[in-house]
Amino acid sequence: MFIATFKDKAFLKRVLIIALPIVIQQLFLTTLGIVDTVMVGNFERGVASVGLASQISTIVGTVIFGITVGIGLYIAQYYGERNYENIRKSMALMIIIVFFIALFFNLLAFFFPTQLLGIFSDDEFVLELGSQYLIIASFSYVPNLLAFCFSIGYRNIQKTKVPLVVSIVTALFNVTLNYVLIHGFWFFPRLEVKGAGVATVISSFISIIFYIVHALITKEAIMPRLKDFKGAIRKMFALPKLKRTLPFLINETFFSVGSSLYIVVFNNVGTDAYEGYRIAETVISVMFIIIIGLGTAVGAMIGESLGKKDYEEAKRYSQNFLVIGIVMALALGLISIVFARPLVSIFQNNSPAVVDNAIKLMYVFAIRVSLRVLVIIMFSIFRAGGLSKFVMFIDSGVMWLIGIPIAFLSYYALGINNIVVLFLLLQIEPVVRLIISFRAYLKNKWAQNVLSN
Repeated sequence: MFIATFKDKAFLKRVLIIALPIVIQQLFLTTLGIVDTVMVGNFERGVASVGLASQISTIVGTVIFGITVGIGLYIAQYYGERNYENIRKSMALMIIIVFFIALFFNLLAFFFPTQLLGIFSDDEFVLELGSQYLIIASFSYVPNLLAFCFSIGYRNIQKTKVPLVVSIVTALFNVTLNYVLIHGFWFFPRLEVKGAGVATVISSFISIIFYIVHALITKEAIMPRLKDFKGAIRKMFALPKLKRTLPFLINETFFSVGSSLYIVVFNNVGTDAYEGYRIAETVISVMFIIIIGLGTAVGAMIGESLGKKDYEEAKRYSQNFLVIGIVMALALGLISIVFARPLVSIFQNNSPAVVDNAIKLMYVFAIRVSLRVLVIIMFSIFRAGGLSKFVMFIDSGVMWLIGIPIAFLSYYALGINNIVVLFLLLQIEPVVRLIISFRAYLKNKWAQNVLSN
């Protein structure tokens, strides 16, 4: 099977066409994200403060991801049918839901920043600095998440070059504005950590404007018209999508809340421990970009095959993706170990304790990233087939039944206060998730056309 996969040139070509622009896009964004982290790292507790505030945007983004996955699988299958009217209506439905959820979190973060961040930390200095950043950055939620809707839409109709170009342009704006607003340059004021928030807001508006203008000029299939918004909220059209999307939404909500509980434990271990975790997480995100690109290709290609009811092609694609996943898991894990020290060394401005924690955590992240490759491929296969309830169980369900109890019992009951040991114990969670996923995959219940259900 390994040899057959890498001999299937037509398959590999399609994977590269879809995944490569996403990988380049994410690599670019992640690299600039690291640059941003280095910039705020020049200020006392800058990494911890912005990292803490970013937990809110991470929660919002994760919730929105659940919505875009649920509706996105319909876009992919409608694309298999070449049903462009329903593609536009699906996009309209996604935009409506995302707008109101993003607006809610915008207002929540603006009016109650300290209360929100106080959930994760009791360090008064970090809370004060993080709140200053969050109040400003909250205004990026609506434009940034609407831009994400367009990115998902383009990905599901297999036009991944557009999100690549938009992301590169807006990311360049973001890093430039970060530099001039954080440090003060020319006539720009020195805003320090608050400057990073202002840069985020401006670049997010640039992003959504680019998407809308491009979609209107090219008359793109995913650009909804006014009548599409009216059609999207009709019960006959919206209800099936919402029913299948709801488990994804519940899953991502519980997953994001669960992830935040891990941060609570890490912060209780100490600010040095959390900053070390934050640095390692930022560095390892470079490895995760390939997983994101591969997951996009899995969802788009298998979703299209299921949309045209070519179940044998979908099964063949899934087998090929798993082979690629195994090879990639081994490669990324090895890279994470070999380059742990040199990658973390760019954050030498932090205390020796923080850097030491980050390096050791990188070795644990090598295990995590290897497991994550296979888990993401499995999830993408299940999502393409509409198995939303099952994904909810193996994703957030396993987290709350296994991962979170391990974290809290290890710290509060067993007294383990070494963040490296804690994080290593948490890797039991993805192992369990992977075992359950493989057993379900072999039953082939995921190979279904949701449009005919």
